[in-house]
Amino acid sequence: VLISEFNRLYKSGIRNIVRIIIDGGESRLRPVLMTAFVASLGFIPMAVSNGAGAEVQRPLATVVIGGLMVATFLTLFVLPLLYVTIEKGFKMKKRNNKNIVSVWVLVCSLIGFQSQSQTPISLQNAINTALENNRNLKNEKLKSEYSKALIKSASDIPQTAVTMDYGQINSAYNDMKFGVAQSIAFPTVYKKQKNVYTEEWKKSLLNVSLKEFELKKAVSYTFYDILYWKEKEKLLNETLKLYSDFFDKASLRLKAGESNILEKTTASNQKSAIEIQLKQLQQELSVLQYQFQWLLNTETDFTPNDSKSFATSLNNTLTEHPLLKIWEQQKNISAEQIALEKAKMLPGLQLAYNLNSFKGMGADDKVYNASPQFHSVQVGVSVPIFSGGQKARIEAAKVSQSVAESEMKNAEFNLQNQLKKANRIYQTNLEIVSRYETSDLKNADIITETAKKQFLAGEINYLEFVILVNQAVTLKNNYTDAVWRLNQSAIELEYLTLNP
Repeated sequence: VLISEFNRLYKSGIRNIVRIIIDGGESRLRPVLMTAFVASLGFIPMAVSNGAGAEVQRPLATVVIGGLMVATFLTLFVLPLLYVTIEKGFKMKKRNNKNIVSVWVLVCSLIGFQSQSQTPISLQNAINTALENNRNLKNEKLKSEYSKALIKSASDIPQTAVTMDYGQINSAYNDMKFGVAQSIAFPTVYKKQKNVYTEEWKKSLLNVSLKEFELKKAVSYTFYDILYWKEKEKLLNETLKLYSDFFDKASLRLKAGESNILEKTTASNQKSAIEIQLKQLQQELSVLQYQFQWLLNTETDFTPNDSKSFATSLNNTLTEHPLLKIWEQQKNISAEQIALEKAKMLPGLQLAYNLNSFKGMGADDKVYNASPQFHSVQVGVSVPIFSGGQKARIEAAKVSQSVAESEMKNAEFNLQNQLKKANRIYQTNLEIVSRYETSDLKNADIITETAKKQFLAGEINYLEFVILVNQAVTLKNNYTDAVWRLNQSAIELEYLTLNP
């Protein structure tokens, strides 16, 4: 758009390159900015998303918005500089030739890098790669390590108190007194606290397991989504080739006087419509490829191979889902928390040791100097007389346990319903795909071949040919959609029944 405006101003008689850039930039600034701005606004909800799938949506939105910003910057600043350079010519000194060569080598290297073929990868290898490298999974494992390290803090004994007294403690003379005191909870408290931390660590391991299954599900979805759009791309390319061939034939027929302009125009419109769909499809495929790369978190540009047409489900019964195990573990945590709060009702223990000095005549008629030489030990207990607050915490822990039990039943009920729904959808989609493969796809090929022969023989006109070809293409396109729906339902069923 910007270059076209520059060329228009140049053809209108303006020869000042700077004036062309300024006037052209002013007239086309709004379309350029609005194009990037409107497209960026469409991805803002993804960029600020906090719901399900946000960990995938936010990086994708950031990539797209950043790409639009960079493209806008290049259009408004770099493109005018290149225009000036090209229009004025490369009038540089000889000593700069090496720099020019270096720049072109760099550009060619980048182009070569971009054009490198992607590395095919199977679904299982993609899942294994994601389990090793995915950042969200690594963060979840770090949380588990934190919970494990916290277990050692269960024996958290209060600080030891060290005291010293000086003055007239035992007589009119100045004496000294050294003391060491330590208070500890009843030993049962430390044991129960360790049990709580241990159960929380077990829950963190289950969270890692759940995150792994969610990651497998996300990788599987993206894997088969890419295959779906690649199959769409293949179908569109075949259709485009078909219409391109007949556009050429229509042009020849028009020149020979065997047809009118309507036939050629219709062929051109059909060809143009397919090209537009192909560009939109390639954009969608590019976004999915970014998502796939983010999930695997590798420098290698992997792409799914097409060795497997669609996913398969091996089981239709609900087993122990990680989500159910997490709520079961939460019940265990609540039970241990109740035991801990009850243990805190036990009396605390206090121990102390004192070393005293005495100066003067003692009760045994001996004279003592001021050096410490008298020992004493103190033992005590702290009884929770005012225990209302602690009893309230015990009741709260019991309520928490009831909540965990209720949540577990609710989660199990929801998973059972999801399983029934997923199994029903899977069976329906499987029947639809089987129907397409046994009859409809063969009919689509027959329609296409027959239409081509009849059109070339003059038995049908171009409009009838287009209707028949579109019918065949629609059948193949519907089959591709049916396979995609089968993939989605199979992956969902495998996720519910833990068949990754």
